[in-house]
Amino acid sequence: MKWVLVNSLQSLIQEYHLVEHDKCIMVIKYNPVHHSVRMNCEGNHRLFFIESTGALTGKYIFHNEYDMEIGHMNYDKWFGKEGSVTIESKKYDYQISNSPSGELIIHDSESGMPILNCFLDAASSSAASTAKANSSVENNYLLLGLCWYLSLPVAKEHMVEYAA
Repeated sequence: MKWVLVNSLQSLIQEYHLVEHDKCIMVIKYNPVHHSVRMNCEGNHRLFFIESTGALTGKYIFHNEYDMEIGHMNYDKWFGKEGSVTIESKKYDYQISNSPSGELIIHDSESGMPILNCFLDAASSSAASTAKANSSVENNYLLLGLCWYLSLPVAKEHMVEYAA
């Protein structure tokens, strides 16, 4: 799996496609001005808002379209390469590798086993360098998208092959 940036990072709305075997399985549209994320995956549509709890806390809160808190993200504020995401009472740990493609690895918090590996499109060098060089905070909408995707029935059918 990999995230592919469809338009420019300078666009008002950044659109990413989650691609597996040359098939788009999820679309994310991120609005950096409103800190909102629109997600679409096989007929499931959601709108999330991302709120920072403060620069020193290393925590972000996710609200749904009804302004109800549905989860949060904690990241290691000193290194920014790992942390945890909780969405709808399911907790995932993640880490970003130092590979040129900016690989995101999501683990089940309870078992510690990898659930999903995902890359940023290497053709989008600015997006890949953002994931590699900067903290995951700048990619928290991509992490939220992956964790929301994991909660969908379609992802549960393919869970074993995603971990490979």
